Amino acid sequence: MPEEFRKTLNRPEAKHRYWHVAKSDRDFFPEAHKVFKLEFHKEVYNIKVNHKDDIMTGQLYAKYLFLEGDRITVKKKNKGSYVLAAPDTKKDPRA
Repeated sequence: MPEEFRKTLNRPEAKHRYWHVAKSDRDFFPEAHKVFKLEFHKEVYNIKVNHKDDIMTGQLYAKYLFLEGDRITVKKKNKGSYVLAAPDTKKDPRA
């Protein structure tokens, strides 16, 4: 099992507020529809993976600008808890 999940966001992911998880990385996250904690900038979000292997990220996009080409890295913190690093992502000035 991988120790972290990395990806560069494509245009649909940036526009439609989700991150697709490839089959090869799917075991890194909990089963579909099971809520897990994702920490980002000292805030904790309740996130889940849907039945299409997409992480629904609307909560994050409400405060941050995730754009096409942005890199993200998710690491396991402990059981049911993860930490997100997104070095290219900026806070949304409208939030």
